[in-house]
Amino acid sequence: MVDILPGVGISAFVATDIDDLFILMLFFSNTIYHKWQVVFGQFVGICALVALSSLGLLLAFVVPVYLIGMLGFVPITIGIIKLLHLRKKNTKSDEFKMPNSKWHNHLRIFTVASVTFSNGGDNIGIYTPLFAKYNSPFEVFYLFTIFMIMTSVWCIIAYYLVKHPVIASRMRNAGSIIFPFVLIGIGIFIILESFVFSSLF
Repeated sequence: MVDILPGVGISAFVATDIDDLFILMLFFSNTIYHKWQVVFGQFVGICALVALSSLGLLLAFVVPVYLIGMLGFVPITIGIIKLLHLRKKNTKSDEFKMPNSKWHNHLRIFTVASVTFSNGGDNIGIYTPLFAKYNSPFEVFYLFTIFMIMTSVWCIIAYYLVKHPVIASRMRNAGSIIFPFVLIGIGIFIILESFVFSSLF
């Protein structure tokens, strides 16, 4: 059984987190986010998804799917705020003048974590039956370790792509403009998907 866990864990992660690569690239390309804030926020978000999913089938009785979908308003709100900043002519100067206090550091980490978590409906949908099947303490810990390793790999890949000369110039030019619309789109999709999914059950 242990022999197949690496393949199962990696497959489950890749299948549910392909879109996170693009989101991570947008965060890494945004000058107001330090790379460690993005990495830590991503780990917090993934850990929260794994923790909820590891509750297995109990999750469906405790937290309705549509209620989890309401988290889609988080990226929508963030996206709207960023759009308001874009309307100002001095947006770039505002970004560099943002204070680097502990409060702002925590807020940026929370932003990354909340976007990762709210975009994790498919993670919960796949991880929950996975943990229901492989539910021994060893198997849960084994899968959790794989997910953490894959999260590290995802952050490294996204950061490398953003720092690539060709991609970096395009991301810096278009990233700040695309980012708010991507967040709003993700939020709308999360909300609609949660209601469609809940109506089927």
